[in-house]
Amino acid sequence: MVAIGTPTESQVSEARNCLDRLLHSPVFARSERQCRFLRFLVSETLAGHTNRLKEYTIGIEVFDRPPAFDPSTEAIVRVEAGRLRSKLREYYEDEGGLDPIRFDLPKGSYGIHLIARPEPAPQDASAGQATQRTMPNDNFPNVVRPVEDKPSLAVLPFTNMSSDPEQGYFADGITEGLITELSRISALFVISRHSSFVYKGQTKRADEIGKELGVKYLLEGSVQRSGARMRITTRLVDIMTGAQIWAERYDRLLEDIFAVQDDVIQRVVAVLQVKLIDAENQYHGSVRSMNIEAHDCLLRGLERFWIFTRVSVDEARVQFSRAVELDPGYAAGHAWLARALVFQWTQTWDTNPEILEQALDHVRTAIDLDDRLSFAHAVQCWVQLWRRQGEAAIASGWRAVALDPNNADAHLFLSFALVALGRGAEALHYIEKGIRLNPYPSGVYQLALGLSYFVLEEFDQAIAAFKHGIEVTDVFIPNHYSLCLTYAQLGRYEELRKTREKLLELTEGRTSVLTSSGLWLNEKLLRQNEILRQKSGFA
Repeated sequence: MVAIGTPTESQVSEARNCLDRLLHSPVFARSERQCRFLRFLVSETLAGHTNRLKEYTIGIEVFDRPPAFDPSTEAIVRVEAGRLRSKLREYYEDEGGLDPIRFDLPKGSYGIHLIARPEPAPQDASAGQATQRTMPNDNFPNVVRPVEDKPSLAVLPFTNMSSDPEQGYFADGITEGLITELSRISALFVISRHSSFVYKGQTKRADEIGKELGVKYLLEGSVQRSGARMRITTRLVDIMTGAQIWAERYDRLLEDIFAVQDDVIQRVVAVLQVKLIDAENQYHGSVRSMNIEAHDCLLRGLERFWIFTRVSVDEARVQFSRAVELDPGYAAGHAWLARALVFQWTQTWDTNPEILEQALDHVRTAIDLDDRLSFAHAVQCWVQLWRRQGEAAIASGWRAVALDPNNADAHLFLSFALVALGRGAEALHYIEKGIRLNPYPSGVYQLALGLSYFVLEEFDQAIAAFKHGIEVTDVFIPNHYSLCLTYAQLGRYEELRKTREKLLELTEGRTSVLTSSGLWLNEKLLRQNEILRQKSGFA
């Protein structure tokens, strides 16, 4: 760690981003007083006003003491400073371990010391063999994954028991809703929707699934919809014993769907003896559409979106648009419409130059309606990245992760944003966490993993990640393209030739669809990318 004397303009900006992420972390989210205290100390330090950081000034401006406040007889500032040091230590031992700038509050002073984390030193070939990392996931179902210290669970896809098989989207929507609500609880570890749905239609034993996902509990159930009524059954299973530790059946009207969802969440929290922090208690289930038709459009859109074809995503976009027409105040509807728009743009299915602006408008609307919707901040990170707003994208990604530590896609998008600015170690940290939350990741996750290794100049690991991504999804072009660039970097031209032939076959010879270079915002990386494109024959 390196102490920063007088910070540069870019370091001040970086410090403000780090402060925002820290204040929204689970460690600090519980204490408004500590947040206010630290924000004041950092702001005054960055402004060069350390001469104002006296106990008397702090007592009046931070802790609302009267002008007659006497620090010699009332120790509130010293007590709170001790607590702040403890919270900073807790934060940096866990979630903030890879923050590029740390805040230190030395004893006997109220001026914040800024500490920069140095960039990882490049490794030579011999050192690389000793420090090679293990791939966090190989997608084989017989892998036994580590179980978290906190209560961990997966919500398996609820079975559609309706006579109409087309009602499957409704059962999937209930599953997704439960995953979304549970994942916001920082005291839980919740497997992502992507990996939970791997088990849709499968008949595996609970202990097998638990070992494959690395969780202690499974939440599963069924849904039967008939007209304006629904029957939902659900149960919570302990993986270790196979015992059913809680079960319930709900016979309700469709309009009661959110009440049922809330009851399931509350019962799970109670059974697992999970303690909610104040912000989670206040937010839980607070912002939703009470327009059942709008919510139904969202669920239909989600069912189409996850197919990931050009036609299905366009159909999803129509459904999301309809949802926000029916309820303009539906934050989730706006966020999902933004994601569909930016996805179409990244796939070059819709090349309208205004599409990113439309996506940004909708995601900003979502955040204005519900600033605590992690998914909206994650999508904003993705949109800002493609609009070449790297620092803003990182700030949005940090906000998303802080609001929902179980949001795998938030970790994914944040990793891409960090890669784009050449911050490989941080990018690797977040994509590895994302893959732990999503043990069956798509090729996009492997792309982020490979690019993180590439920036760190751990090229063998980068190649392994890109190849793995190709094994998962052979038609996903960016992994082929990035593999070509890596072979060019290493001068492995025979392997480059074979990979390039496969890539041109997939793209029918059109190099214009190779859009992954748009992620490289750092000037050094842009120059390197152009050199590698020329070596690879894509210039």
